[in-house]
Amino acid sequence: MPPDPAYGPGEVLVALPLKAFGAAKGRLDGILSPPARAALSRAVAERVAAACAAAGAAVAVVASDRGVASWAGSRGLEVIAEPPGGGLNGAATAAAATARRHDRAWCVVHADLPFLTPSNVASVLGAMGPGRVVLAPSRNGGTNLLAAAVPLHFAYGPRSFSHHLAAARHLERRVVVALGTALDLDTPEDLRAAAALPGGEWLREYLT
Repeated sequence: MPPDPAYGPGEVLVALPLKAFGAAKGRLDGILSPPARAALSRAVAERVAAACAAAGAAVAVVASDRGVASWAGSRGLEVIAEPPGGGLNGAATAAAATARRHDRAWCVVHADLPFLTPSNVASVLGAMGPGRVVLAPSRNGGTNLLAAAVPLHFAYGPRSFSHHLAAARHLERRVVVALGTALDLDTPEDLRAAAALPGGEWLREYLT
């Protein structure tokens, strides 16, 4: 059981930065057609958004693409405009700033986590607190979830987990490790590994 959260339902804004579905997951181009990549990106994002909402968080999508914004709006998700040219760091900064304007804590979650569960998200929310940052690393040293209630310097890219740990050295740091937070879909190897795991059977249709 996760600990009682320091923030109640709706007091944490969970933000999913999203590229245009047709432009996402370019590293899967060798095994998936563009329509299949777009369908996979949308399907995983829907699962991630549902897991976050089921954990009691307010959920937003950070996007510059109109199609993604329309998809998010049709599902009742808040839409935050991604700053032009800001990339993932700009999207995260915009999400955190939006949360703080509404007196909320924030949590940036990658939308390519096929095994993310409401319990995983609840564990992150339950670990949050004033003066604390919560991080969930990816298998390759990235940062799949990052949460706090204060401004933080975002450093997404290679070795971002180490960079975020360093950026948060003035805060209490909590690290959450679970299958649902660690296994993302960046490469063909990631997709094949996920499809072979119990609960990943639905991913196999993208490999046929």
